[in-house]
Amino acid sequence: IIGTGKMGDNARISITYEGESGDAPETLIAKFPATDETARSIAGAQGAYYNEVMFYRELAPGTTMRTPTIYGSQLSEDRTEFILLMEDMSPAEPGSQLVGESRKHCELALSEAAKLAAAYYGDDSLGERDYVITPTRDDGGEFGAALLQQSWPGFIDRFGHGVSPEAIAFGERYINGYLHFVNRLKSPKTLAHGDFRSENILFGANGATTVDWQTVGESSVLTDAAYFMGGSVDCEDRRAWEKELIAGYRVALDKLGVALSDQDCWDQYREYAMHGLIITVLGASFSTPDERGEKMFLTMIQRHLQHCIDVDAGEFLPA
Repeated sequence: IIGTGKMGDNARISITYEGESGDAPETLIAKFPATDETARSIAGAQGAYYNEVMFYRELAPGTTMRTPTIYGSQLSEDRTEFILLMEDMSPAEPGSQLVGESRKHCELALSEAAKLAAAYYGDDSLGERDYVITPTRDDGGEFGAALLQQSWPGFIDRFGHGVSPEAIAFGERYINGYLHFVNRLKSPKTLAHGDFRSENILFGANGATTVDWQTVGESSVLTDAAYFMGGSVDCEDRRAWEKELIAGYRVALDKLGVALSDQDCWDQYREYAMHGLIITVLGASFSTPDERGEKMFLTMIQRHLQHCIDVDAGEFLPA
């Protein structure tokens, strides 16, 4: 068993062959439902396993973003059981949410995020795919708002001891303004990984490979970039690097055919700093607590809330 995923488990499988194996792989990575019963039942019910299988089958071929080769995938009829047999990317290794990422890893990650964002920018068919999360598709965002309202008090009971009063106040403002937030984006949307953080990226000598596609959604072209910078980078490093890195991200998008002004790019980055809040609050609320998980979610919420405060994301919420 490898990795630290919450909604799914991974194992490295060693393979032997009868006869000559040629260039067939000696190892594979198998991904299957989480052994954590709470996480498994929620992930299955919310379609996370279905989302990931379908991303690899239908959307991964449409982007130059580096993802593992899939050798086989199966999904149960009720979508609660699945297995993926994937290319083993070792010796590449994932980052850690407990350790802030390096400048080099930030550059690699943002380069990959730009490839995905550009590939599906303005693609109206995304909203028609039932495995692409569209928060406003059925009810204008009411379901997500209800989940946040329900989860926030318990989340603060668990993590409020490590969060400043200013940050908690911003979190409450976001929870209360969530419907406004998810309905604001009028510019073309794109496909977002949704949980684009260092532990879902394998860094190696040949670049970065993105895994864990259970939260693919329709969102801003800056969603993944803002989420990565907010949650996977120490606050002091983020403050020092983000202006230059996001300017470079805009240039990368432009080279891939997506033209944004400097101001529009920066404003969407600021606004979608808030994406990290719903992922962290609901991710923690829907998984069974363990020692490492508690440290991880505390680190993430501290960083994401401070990110929102630093870039004045509240400008995009109701007063």
